Amino acid sequence: MNQEINNLIETKLQWESDIKMFKEFLKNEPKTFEGRYGAKEYISMAENRIYDINKKLKELRKSII
Repeated sequence: MNQEINNLIETKLQWESDIKMFKEFLKNEPKTFEGRYGAKEYISMAENRIYDINKKLKELRKSII
């Protein structure tokens, strides 16, 4: 179970890194609609994944206690 928690934490950190990268991309004002829309969609998806990971981590931590 510890390995599962570690994997989830690593995955969460990667999603957070991706979000940061795409937010920086958006600060440079992409020139195309597809670029802006794609970045915003990716950020939204990543935030949802992080929410799911946090929920799963909470469940796993409760089961350990």
